Amino acid sequence: SGMECPYLEKEMFRPVCNASITRLTPDTEGAEGYCTTEENYRCPMLLAHFLRAGRKNGAASRSLNQEFLK
Repeated sequence: SGMECPYLEKEMFRPVCNASITRLTPDTEGAEGYCTTEENYRCPMLLAHFLRAGRKNGAASRSLNQEFLK
């Protein structure tokens, strides 16, 4: 065992992935391979979440820079 993913929550006796847009319930293989281990940083749902967040932050940053340069 190790560190549990910070995006994993228990709802109504089932795990829910908050890194997923649709709040998926990880299957047993995914949960054992990523969610409940120190390998959670390799999870495809978590990686996609960080990529989406980076894209949003990048767009906001570019927008602010364009306004500043006017």
